Amino acid sequence: MTPQENQEIIAGTVVEFFEAKQVLCGVCLASKNQRMNILTEQNKEINLARSRLIHVGSHPLSLQLSRDEQVKRLGTITALRKSLMEQVKVEEIWSLLESEEEAYDAREMAEFVFTDSITENHIAAVQRVLLLDRIYFQFKDGKFVPRTADKVEARNLEIVKEEEREARLDEGSAWLQAAWTRKGKPPLYEHQDSLIEDLKSFCLYGQESPVQVFVKELFRRASIPPQQQSAFRLLVRLGIWHENENLYLHEENITPDFPKEVEDLAGRLATSEDACRWSEGERRDLRHLHAFTIDSSLTRDYDDALSIDTLEDGLFQVGVHIADAAHFVTRDDPLDREAEARASSIYLPDGKISMLPSSLSEDLCSLKADRDRLAISFLMKIDAEGALHGQEIALSVVKIREQLTYEEVNERVRQEPFLRTLHDLAVKLRDRRLAQGAIILPLPEIQVYVNAVGMIQVSRYEKETPSQIMVSEWMIAANALAATYLSEREIPAIFRSQAECKQETDFTQSDHELFHVYRRRRLFARAELDTKPHMHCSLALPAYTTVTSPIRRCSDLIIQRQLKHALATGSPLYTEDELRQLITKMGTVQSKIFYIQRKWTRYWILKYMEQEDYHTINTLVLDQNDRFAHLLIPEFLMETNVLLPENTRLQPGEMIKVKVERLNPREDLLRVQL
Repeated sequence: MTPQENQEIIAGTVVEFFEAKQVLCGVCLASKNQRMNILTEQNKEINLARSRLIHVGSHPLSLQLSRDEQVKRLGTITALRKSLMEQVKVEEIWSLLESEEEAYDAREMAEFVFTDSITENHIAAVQRVLLLDRIYFQFKDGKFVPRTADKVEARNLEIVKEEEREARLDEGSAWLQAAWTRKGKPPLYEHQDSLIEDLKSFCLYGQESPVQVFVKELFRRASIPPQQQSAFRLLVRLGIWHENENLYLHEENITPDFPKEVEDLAGRLATSEDACRWSEGERRDLRHLHAFTIDSSLTRDYDDALSIDTLEDGLFQVGVHIADAAHFVTRDDPLDREAEARASSIYLPDGKISMLPSSLSEDLCSLKADRDRLAISFLMKIDAEGALHGQEIALSVVKIREQLTYEEVNERVRQEPFLRTLHDLAVKLRDRRLAQGAIILPLPEIQVYVNAVGMIQVSRYEKETPSQIMVSEWMIAANALAATYLSEREIPAIFRSQAECKQETDFTQSDHELFHVYRRRRLFARAELDTKPHMHCSLALPAYTTVTSPIRRCSDLIIQRQLKHALATGSPLYTEDELRQLITKMGTVQSKIFYIQRKWTRYWILKYMEQEDYHTINTLVLDQNDRFAHLLIPEFLMETNVLLPENTRLQPGEMIKVKVERLNPREDLLRVQL
């Protein structure tokens, strides 16, 4: 909106310009190098670039006039031009010119409006009106171009939206400011639900949020720092989220709630009198066995159980009984589609998100004590040295006699003959795998539990306890049996494999076994999934799959279906292509789940350290470079880095004490120093 470049501006020239969205009149006091000192009609002196001028008069004011007189003259000019503006009807001018493609300058436009002689006041008045017009004319290269009817209609809609946005900004910023300053409960207003969703989006995705510009403007007007953390604090203060809200779940749109269609189907199955009925000869009745589960004291979804029988000739029959979830969750039904979308149950310190509704996962499918339950039983005949003498897979009915915890089994294993025998045989199985090249590098398990009032408990469980060995080895045996059965019949499955592990080349000495376990585990090849069997290096098994957790893992549920169909017909239910697609689909979701579990467990460990007021911690040096040392906190099996002072060298494998410099669970921040 600049005047003609060649128009000379001398001291005394009357000019117009935009200031704070309004047109002001002023007189040039001095001009130099495209900048001018201007005295405005508001009696202020400002320095202005020539490019900001929208009108330059041709009749200068006398600089002999006093400042007050100059301001008075400017006021008179402004009043005259404003009165002339009232005669300018933009829509009428546009209706005359709408069909024209020609562009018009301000003088030409003034001639359409006024019948008397055209003065610069007429020109300035018309230009003011047209520049303030946002609908009918477009200003381009110093001239006005009439918009087409379609563009006028579109522009009207844009203006309505702009006005609505401006109103939302005004109302929303006032509402947020009340919440931010805690000045009472913010009053309800029309767009608050939409605003809350915008706050969530900005909190979760920051610069990637499609509403980040709008939310930042809201914050600016409400004098709130334009940061994601501000949005989180507001959502907590508004009672939408709580202080320990799991944002990782929100980012991935994961919820514990199931669609109504899924809940309804699960409810009908759970209340059906025929749900657990079976035909004579369809299943093997194993309810006479002393079957029992071994799980955490918090477990409610029991999907595996063990039993042992003494046979003739010094043999034992060990049974691994797996809940027949596939009997209830049929292929492509709503339950199955939901299970595929979820991929697995998610176990978090402060709760669980089940793959299947609780009416199935914790009741109808679950191997609960003293209930007849449909199962798939893996029956293995084994001698006292751990050698297999026969094995079979059968559809079955079982009744669980005891539901034991890991701790109870560890206490009773030497007093109860059936537990002692199962454990001794599990050790023999493991020894045989080790002799075949298996690599067992057990890490302790850190369990973090948060109760309903937010108290945090952190427990450390060793994987080499009798109960852990017993469960681990018999589940491996059942999974290997399923893999062998399918692979021998060339039936595709979701086989798990692991390439040969790299050999250790760095023989750093350390007194801490945990250091060596971590270093060696880094050499493990990544586990892979395929529809054909390949060697699993660390297990020392030629074929391996997982089928023992069909309530908790969708891949196990799928293999259970494939196995049942193979037992009944000798043919596959799923083709290789279908399984490959499922591997890709569920693998993506499973990666997100592992990430959420790891990050949220770390959050609660940091909260625990904050709660217990940690000032120093013992750490194990895993590695270092010129600037940082990579540390392991053995108490929590959590890794962190420490900045090294110049010329400082640490010995990998040594235990050192570090000081907690800064701790912020919400920002996933643990900063330590030597």
